[in-house]
Amino acid sequence: MQKYECIVVLRSDLSESDSTAILDRFESSVKAHDGEITLKDPWGTRKLAYEIDKQTTGDYYRYRFVADNTLVKEVDRDFRLDDKVLRHLIVIDEEWEERNRAALAKRAEQRQKDEGGSNGD
Repeated sequence: MQKYECIVVLRSDLSESDSTAILDRFESSVKAHDGEITLKDPWGTRKLAYEIDKQTTGDYYRYRFVADNTLVKEVDRDFRLDDKVLRHLIVIDEEWEERNRAALAKRAEQRQKDEGGSNGD
C-alpha cells in the first residue's frame, strides 16, 4: 500500500449531482480496493490557466488516499475516459509535511546557534 495525492478538475458547468456522482465513484473505487481516503478537500471553482475543451473555469478537488497501484491505474483510466473530468493528476505522497517540519526545525536550530554566536562576540 502506498500513499497518494490526487487533484481532479471537473467541468464547472456540471450539476451538483453529476459532480457528486463522479467523486462518489472515485471514493467507492478506493474503498473497493481496500484503500482509505485520508483527506477530501474541495477547493472550489477556479479560473484555468488556459482553455481546456472550451472551458475557462473548473471545479477543483484534492484527495489523499492509501491504496495499491492497481487502483491508481484503474482510477486514472476512468478519469481519462470521462469527458466531464477536464484534468487529473495522481502522484505518490512523499511525506513532504514531515520532511518540511524537520527542515524548518533544523533551520530554526541553526538560526539560534548563529544568533547565540554573534551576541557573544
